[in-house]
Amino acid sequence: MDCVDFLRTNIAKKQLPTYVYGYPSKRAYRAFPQPLRITEVVEQARRSKQINIYIHIPFCRYRCTYCTLFLTTRQTAATRESYVVRLAEHIARYGEYFGDREVVSIYFGGGTPTLLTQHQFSDLFTALDAAFPKRSRKCEITVESAPGSFDNDLLECLKGHGVNRMSMGIQSMVARELAHTGRPYSIETAEAGIKALTECFSHVNLDLIYGLRGQTRDSWNFSLGRALDYEPQTVSLYPVVVRPMTNIMTSKAHAPELFFSDAEKYEVYDQNVALMAAKGYRQESFTRFTKIAGGRAYRQENSDFEGTPLLGLGAGARSYFGQYHYGSDYAVDSSVASSIINAFSARSFDPEAIASHGIKLTPDDLARRYVLLGLTLSALSRKNYASVFGRELTADFSEELKALECLQLVDLADGDTYRLTHSGFTYSSIVARMFYSGTIVALEEQYQAA
Repeated sequence: MDCVDFLRTNIAKKQLPTYVYGYPSKRAYRAFPQPLRITEVVEQARRSKQINIYIHIPFCRYRCTYCTLFLTTRQTAATRESYVVRLAEHIARYGEYFGDREVVSIYFGGGTPTLLTQHQFSDLFTALDAAFPKRSRKCEITVESAPGSFDNDLLECLKGHGVNRMSMGIQSMVARELAHTGRPYSIETAEAGIKALTECFSHVNLDLIYGLRGQTRDSWNFSLGRALDYEPQTVSLYPVVVRPMTNIMTSKAHAPELFFSDAEKYEVYDQNVALMAAKGYRQESFTRFTKIAGGRAYRQENSDFEGTPLLGLGAGARSYFGQYHYGSDYAVDSSVASSIINAFSARSFDPEAIASHGIKLTPDDLARRYVLLGLTLSALSRKNYASVFGRELTADFSEELKALECLQLVDLADGDTYRLTHSGFTYSSIVARMFYSGTIVALEEQYQAA
């Protein structure tokens, strides 16, 4: 099947694949024959003078019905404290190898990072300040949160440590839909959380999900409208993804009529795009809309997609250093995840074994990653590609780019940058999958079949 046929066939099916937020996904990771050594990673990062830092806080009070993130709901204050102590040690040790880099962004993800105390956040920021003292002038520091997981004192603490972007998943503003997601808090708690964040921080991102069990067009429009009443700077709108090992998969198998079809999700997506434009939001990706002017609304993602190394710290974090993409072992089951987290907390940093799972990308896959992620953000530059890879973009991916132009999925801005059209954004996950290598496709299929 040639590229035009691939795109036409998949678009005609009206199937909505999982949105692409990285390449390859963790489904392509396998156990390394030998643990990865820090010296191998340092060699991959030698060309870059900058770095992104991601810190994983794998603790939640509950697991949402659609969630497959690496986290545990089985924890105590002592569990969190021992984890933070070990995390601070890792920050210090990694600083010995990468502390001379300029930090572009720091991101606390989870889990629910705001379950940590003020003291624990202070310990982590103290470690970061000592190990990574160079910060870019526009360094983006983000903390994820959930309704009911923080108070104003914690927000002031975070702001005092330089946090300038907060993100919170609210998913729905309808009580019965929240109940179906497994989230135990009230709508009033969600609204109080949004109000506190928007009053304290100049940049707040809110996540919502469409296609939840029992959701209707009207209830979705109500949730989105209610969230927009608070005028967040950025809004991320995700179609629900039904993955194996989740409660929502079982729920949909028993009552598929209670969920939007993929065709209906596309229709909701089109409505979202029109509404967000009318409200003054600029579309950055399939899911993200922002009012931030003069730059990207999620700098870590943008910098990572452009090839800046990403140092992941903590159990469940993933790191991207050139050809090496790696992380700890992965699990959805809380008991298994807890054992991985406890093992991390109990074991000192070992430069001879920094990771057991991951993948070493081929030069071809590095080029494919650069192209598909650049297109995902509607900013694929021919000049920048040539600078990074020493080859012409149109020579390496001639057939794919011609297919995108033929179907009017991209425009070539100023003769250099490929940008997605309205249809290109709509089908951006299909566009991205056109660039997957056969090796990565096979690895992901093997994982899903296991």
